[in-house]
Amino acid sequence: MSSYIELSHVEKSFFARNSRKIKTVKAVNDISFRMEKGDSLGIIGTSGCGKTTILKMIMGLEKQDKGSITVCGRLGFVAQDPYASLDPSMPIYQIIAEPLIFSGKRHSYKNCEAEVSRVMAYVHLDVSKYGARLPSQLSGGERQRVSIARALILEPDLLILDEPTSMLDQEVKESITDLIRGIAKSGKFGFLMVTHDISMSARVCENLLVMSEGKIVEQGKTADILESPQSSVTKILIEVATDVKKFWGK
Repeated sequence: MSSYIELSHVEKSFFARNSRKIKTVKAVNDISFRMEKGDSLGIIGTSGCGKTTILKMIMGLEKQDKGSITVCGRLGFVAQDPYASLDPSMPIYQIIAEPLIFSGKRHSYKNCEAEVSRVMAYVHLDVSKYGARLPSQLSGGERQRVSIARALILEPDLLILDEPTSMLDQEVKESITDLIRGIAKSGKFGFLMVTHDISMSARVCENLLVMSEGKIVEQGKTADILESPQSSVTKILIEVATDVKKFWGK
């Protein structure tokens, strides 16, 4: 069975209070797209455009009001905040091994050594150096590498990332972007990333989907969109991304 994500005419609304009135805000409005294992898609847009709501619905954390969402395959997830997404009381080895225990693939942390060593090496962390440390003993970039390793340990078909570098400083962001780009280009996973950073998307994703006010305003190949943006939103995102030329063509 092939692995894929498919959204068809998906809608999601929330209630918001404005002064004394309660109004309905449509966060996601008639969204449709499909991606297969090996595809890399960046969903981009400004804050509040609905992109994170889409991720939550794909992962089952929110239920759509209309339309259908089909997920076929195992999901791995990397959260935006590496400071909040890791249990501060657990050593890194156990944090990464936990999905294996939770899924029943292994019955003890000791039996996870091979898998943990493999994924830690993949994200350029030495298990002998970092395995016994707590998250508070790591830098922000190292914590995000741990988050990526944890997402990969079950060998997911589809990897989902929510603003994976937004909490990092510029130098660390560069190294994490390089790591993420390598994962995306490997073709081993379906790769879905939400970000407001079009320059990062240009470096990592083969396809882009641009959102504004809950709607898709543009979608297609990254090269085509950057060379000839059609929507005003895309043009603005390119204009404010002063480093987009640096990433373009890599």
